[in-house]
Amino acid sequence: MDKHNEVTKGLLRIIIPHTAMLIFILILVIAITGIPQNFNISSFNGVTTLNMPLSAINDSIINNFKIIFTGEAFSTVIQGETTLELLIRTGKKSSLILFLGTVLALLVGIPKGIIDSRKKNTSGTLKLLQSLIPLSLPDVFTIGLLQFFAMYLFTNSIRVFGINPLPYIGDETILHSIYPIVAISILPSAYISRITASTIEEGYGKPYILAARGKGLSRLQIIKNHLLKSIFFNILSGFTTIMGIMFSSLIIIERLFSFRGVGFYLLYFYTTQLIEPYEAGIGFTLFIVALSIIYYLILVLIKILKDTVIQIKEAG
Repeated sequence: MDKHNEVTKGLLRIIIPHTAMLIFILILVIAITGIPQNFNISSFNGVTTLNMPLSAINDSIINNFKIIFTGEAFSTVIQGETTLELLIRTGKKSSLILFLGTVLALLVGIPKGIIDSRKKNTSGTLKLLQSLIPLSLPDVFTIGLLQFFAMYLFTNSIRVFGINPLPYIGDETILHSIYPIVAISILPSAYISRITASTIEEGYGKPYILAARGKGLSRLQIIKNHLLKSIFFNILSGFTTIMGIMFSSLIIIERLFSFRGVGFYLLYFYTTQLIEPYEAGIGFTLFIVALSIIYYLILVLIKILKDTVIQIKEAG
């Protein structure tokens, strides 16, 4: 019973502050997106002028809250479907990109980190740069290079490993999602690689690893039997940063590859002239709110998993 109460208290310590932060973020998001798009502040000779009265801005923000909390935001029709239907349809596409991109980042990042940790003859600076260069480049630059490469292969009908050139724009088939998945995994895989290599290099100086090496265990055996748990724990600890990288890249990737997910429509609502400003504003607010909720749910889940792992390690 006491153990059950401790688990409940632990979950509440995680959920309550994150829920409070989520509510604050949602209030801020709804308020900001409720400001009219044509609102402008001008300054001339030290005099600041608003192009509309503050009362009109305040009414617009209040109306935005009413739209969300009365449910009107879910039933508004945009280009033949309700915003809820549009959110579900685009959410499935974005979820596919995020999930498979995460899996690919793990499958690439962990082996690369293990390989990097073996490079004893490589200078520490060069090893560090191999992981930091992808992380230091702007998202748009990295994704743009991949799109340019994909476009070059497709337009010149160049086959790689005997595979026909993949479509580099659109979302009509599952093949259209391959480049967005690769694009969203590039930076996270570099981050995971760095975590993996650092964990192995730090672990190799510990006494129990030195003892294992003295018994003749191979490098792979040491990593598998003694360091793999530490690698996964450190990756899990850094997963909030990884998710931040992926969510920030999602909008850019979906826009550049014309992959019509949640990120694509966020920019579309804000820039298009094909949708009435009122409807576009509702769609933009709803999609931002949905992304915020999903992101914070993922953060809470990661935090719970991390605390669970810590408790298991302490119990063991």
